[in-house]
Amino acid sequence: SSGINAEYGENNGYFLGRNRWIQYNRPNWVVLKSDPSEVPPEWHRWLHYMTDDTPIDVPPVDQKFLMEHRANLTGTFAERYTPSTTTKPKIEAWDPNAPAKIE
Repeated sequence: SSGINAEYGENNGYFLGRNRWIQYNRPNWVVLKSDPSEVPPEWHRWLHYMTDDTPIDVPPVDQKFLMEHRANLTGTFAERYTPSTTTKPKIEAWDPNAPAKIE
């Protein structure tokens, strides 16, 4: 299983580079919510011709040090990247209400 709700297809009647595809089981042509990062690595290998064996034919070896695959969610509001800093700014912003410093 791929982890996403999709079917993978192959038709060798088409030329190389166009004969393998993903058919998502949701209407992505309406809302365009399909994201290439949803494709798990084992299926990515097959789609990009790194191997001719599908993960169904030759299941990947389970590696304990690998993390579980997760789609890239940085474009979503909940998982967006928010930069932060731990260094003090080099200059201070001017505050017109601050008392004058006498040096």
